[in-house]
Amino acid sequence: MGFKEIGKKIQMAREESGMTQVDLSGSLGITQAALSNYELGKRRLYLHQIEQIAGLLGKTLDFFISEEPTVQEPPSPGKTHRKRETILSRVSRLNSHELSSLADYLDYLEWRSNHGADK
Repeated sequence: MGFKEIGKKIQMAREESGMTQVDLSGSLGITQAALSNYELGKRRLYLHQIEQIAGLLGKTLDFFISEEPTVQEPPSPGKTHRKRETILSRVSRLNSHELSSLADYLDYLEWRSNHGADK
């Protein structure tokens, strides 16, 4: 999934929650212009940022990164939450080059999934 699609989902979820760009950007600690660029797909979002947005808008991370429409589910406790926290912690320690490599790998996994390799 590209940044434009994620941005559209952010805008949709924000509007569903009754928040303005100013409201959400303030909660995220960013400018309204930065949020606008995220919603338009003009600015790269990292996984930890998407998760923060998901939490503020009451959506799951999967809602934003999945190709398919998702049904809103309550956050799953326990093992899945711990695994997500561990992954996010590890991602937050990566340098710029490592983040770029991770993004490339995630793009590959997405491509492979979309082309039937995992089906």
